Amino acid sequence: MHVLSRRAEPDLAVRVAGEPDRGVPVVLVHGMASDHSTWRPLAAALRREGRDVISVDLRGHGRSGRAGGPYRLDDFRDDLVYVLDNLGIHMADVVGHSLGAHTALRLAMYEPSRVRRLVLEEVPPMPRDEADLSEGITMRATLGEQVCGLLALARNPLPVIRFDGRMGDEIVAEFDVCAPQWWSELPRVSATTMVISGGEKSFLPPRHLQSVSEALPDSRFVTIDAGHSVHRAGSIGPCNTGLL
Repeated sequence: MHVLSRRAEPDLAVRVAGEPDRGVPVVLVHGMASDHSTWRPLAAALRREGRDVISVDLRGHGRSGRAGGPYRLDDFRDDLVYVLDNLGIHMADVVGHSLGAHTALRLAMYEPSRVRRLVLEEVPPMPRDEADLSEGITMRATLGEQVCGLLALARNPLPVIRFDGRMGDEIVAEFDVCAPQWWSELPRVSATTMVISGGEKSFLPPRHLQSVSEALPDSRFVTIDAGHSVHRAGSIGPCNTGLL
């Protein structure tokens, strides 16, 4: 890992494999309470196929610094912009899981020309209206997902140990507000996109993820019945997604 130090914002830890400034690298963005290590099998597979890979620890995660103020969704997006700028990357393929997928999507909405392809694994959408809010879709995991998380914790406790726990309530609060403008800006995304749902085992209803896919100009929707952490089940690879 090497650390990108900043004066007014948290430092960002980034693992770079290859020479990403010479081509179109793959940027991997983890979910909440995780870190870059969740992507090790996928990163290794991508390297074997000759792809340059950048694995990011979001602020408040892994070896990156903690925020002095509130954690906001646009701050995570801006951190990705900073990483791309700092590494001299003009365009990337981006893979994100959960909070990381939402962050990657915000990046593609904010700077469409910077993202060529997107893989959005279990991307949590913003609520469109009161009906979405009343359904109670948040970043909170079900009991089954908590069990999976405990198993992952037993294998590698460092991501949870390093995670800034105060982030959870602050991020959930942003998802507890209607944001129709977020939906209206989805057509700004120009990247070829795959939206992956973990199926009925996930706490995110597949129909909501399908709605996100349908709102994007160039997207296809895939269901893999593996729960919220599809990549931990070994179901996401550069070949079997058909996108990277």
